[in-house]
Amino acid sequence: METYIFQHVEFEGPGAILPYLQAKGHNVHIVRLYAGDPIPHEDDVDFAILMGGPMSVLEETEYPYIVREKELCCDMVQLGKPMLGICLGAQMIASAFGAAIRKNPEKEIGWFPVTFTGDVAEEMDLPDSLSVFHWHGETFDIPDLPGIAEPFAFSEACKNQAFKIGSGIALQFHLEATPESMESMLKNGDDEIKAGIAAGFDYVQDSKDIRKESETTIGPANELLVKILDYLLEK
Repeated sequence: METYIFQHVEFEGPGAILPYLQAKGHNVHIVRLYAGDPIPHEDDVDFAILMGGPMSVLEETEYPYIVREKELCCDMVQLGKPMLGICLGAQMIASAFGAAIRKNPEKEIGWFPVTFTGDVAEEMDLPDSLSVFHWHGETFDIPDLPGIAEPFAFSEACKNQAFKIGSGIALQFHLEATPESMESMLKNGDDEIKAGIAAGFDYVQDSKDIRKESETTIGPANELLVKILDYLLEK
């Protein structure tokens, strides 16, 4: 399977996704959008994975590749090919299908629980709730496509945390986090954490607490990632 991982910044890589794909025998291509790598034609992509990043999907002028990336999102669903969007990638999928992208009332950075609900969560046999790694200030509305776009997760701080749209799944949070990938994000986002704490946001943890909680939360999050990836690829 020709699997393409679209990476928007150097410090937000595939984490636990990469060893999963390698174990499954996928031919993995890392598309370094931040370095100018071109986006392939949809016919060449069997599985698309859109990673996170600190930019907004609305910044099409500053990041011209976003226009083509959104086109690819629509093409993948139209062709019935599996696609996974994570954080910025989830917002990319939502925007591609016409949903609003907006600032969330709360910034979420750190380990906080999400609640899984609805038919999609039941079909994937997801837990009722799980503590997952968040890092976002914007959020998405669910695309207005009844019967096609189905939400299946929320948190106290954010109404829309995940949805399924045809052959694609969008996750606002980071189930792929590993100790190494999390450290990379913490190193590059330290100023944002400090600013969030100084501003009094209720859902921004300091780096010390994030590291401590990760000792018990990364494992279950990675297990849930495998369950979702298995579901996507078996469909």
